[in-house]
Amino acid sequence: MMNTFGPRQVETSSWQRWIKEAVHFSGKHLALNVCLVLATIGLFGSFPPLVLIIVSPVLVGVFVLVAYSADTKQPVLQILKSSPAGLLRILLCSAATVLIMALVISATVLLIKGSVVAPESTVPYIAQSYDVSDFMGGSKALFTIGIWLLAILPWFAIPLFVCTSLSLRMCLDNTFVAFNQNKFVVVVVFLCVLVLMGGALFHGLTVVPLYPVLGGLLYASYRHIFLGLPPAEPQKEKIKVPLFARFMQSK
Repeated sequence: MMNTFGPRQVETSSWQRWIKEAVHFSGKHLALNVCLVLATIGLFGSFPPLVLIIVSPVLVGVFVLVAYSADTKQPVLQILKSSPAGLLRILLCSAATVLIMALVISATVLLIKGSVVAPESTVPYIAQSYDVSDFMGGSKALFTIGIWLLAILPWFAIPLFVCTSLSLRMCLDNTFVAFNQNKFVVVVVFLCVLVLMGGALFHGLTVVPLYPVLGGLLYASYRHIFLGLPPAEPQKEKIKVPLFARFMQSK
């Protein structure tokens, strides 16, 4: 039976269940997830860093929606068509956050420059060229979403934005309550950040499994804590017994 919607306290070992569900959800739309990741690599490879930071939470929201489709067995296109408002809310929130932080950092840098007189430099600046890997976009994608997860709030805020019609204030209120009742999720978030950063440092190709699984993790924790749903497990296929064997069993 489905419980009423709202944050609830769950067992600290629930993260193990979430990982299994995330792998299950991402595997149900494997081809679509791979295509989305490849599109992400191309997107992150051509955009400037500031734009990438703004867009990355929206891309995670898309993967959350794919996991939501796998769980509810609704067509992916139908869910994506009904969720532009949620994705737009993520975009506006991320853009506002990044712009505010950029203004604060810029003002701080200007104050420091104004108080410190730098000596004149006589060494001319020489531009350096770097060899960029084809999968550098994947490293950028992992790095930027890792930075976002350090803020903690996107873990629950992103699924609430795309999977519900709650107002912005209600989404944030529910996010705070969920973290307050399940403090172990903060540790889970930081472990995910370490995995993402490790994938960004070793090879950008690791974005292929990590991004869809991350979306599945966010959705799995959301469905457990906010919806109180039982574990999502693959349905066991019925083994067809031959007619002759059934006849012998009846003897």
